[in-house]
Amino acid sequence: MNLDTKAWTPIGKSENADFYEIEEGLLAIVPFEGASDDERTAQQSVQIQHDYLKPRGRRAGVIVFMDPMVEQHASARTVYRDAPDPAFITCYALVGGTAFGRAVGSIFLGLAKPRVPTKLFATLDDALAWARSQRNRG
Repeated sequence: MNLDTKAWTPIGKSENADFYEIEEGLLAIVPFEGASDDERTAQQSVQIQHDYLKPRGRRAGVIVFMDPMVEQHASARTVYRDAPDPAFITCYALVGGTAFGRAVGSIFLGLAKPRVPTKLFATLDDALAWARSQRNRG
C-alpha cells in the first residue's frame, strides 16, 4: 500500500500499526504491511485511541486501512465491536481497496453490530467524507 502520511501527526504505535491524527476529529490507523491482528493488538489499538482522545476531551472518527493486513482473528473483531467508547469514538470508516481488505471489513460488519457506526469504503476520499459527516452525531 502506498499511502502518504507525511501531513498527518503521529500519535502512537502498536505492535502492528501506526496511529495518526489526520485533522482535529479524525484519526487514522495504518497497519504495518503483512500485519496480523489478534485480541492483544486490538486491545492496544483501542487503548491508543482512548488514551489520545480522553485527556483532550475530544471525539473522533477513525479511518482504518484494511489492505496491509494479512490476517484478523475473530477475537480482534470482538474487541473492535465491544471496546470502543462511543463517548470518544464517533465512527470507524474501514478502507478496503483489495479483495482481502474488503473481505475482512465485510466479515466484521456482517457478524455483529459494532457499538459505534462502522462502514466499509473502497477509497480514502469516500471514507473521509463519511467520517467527517459523523462528527456531530451522537
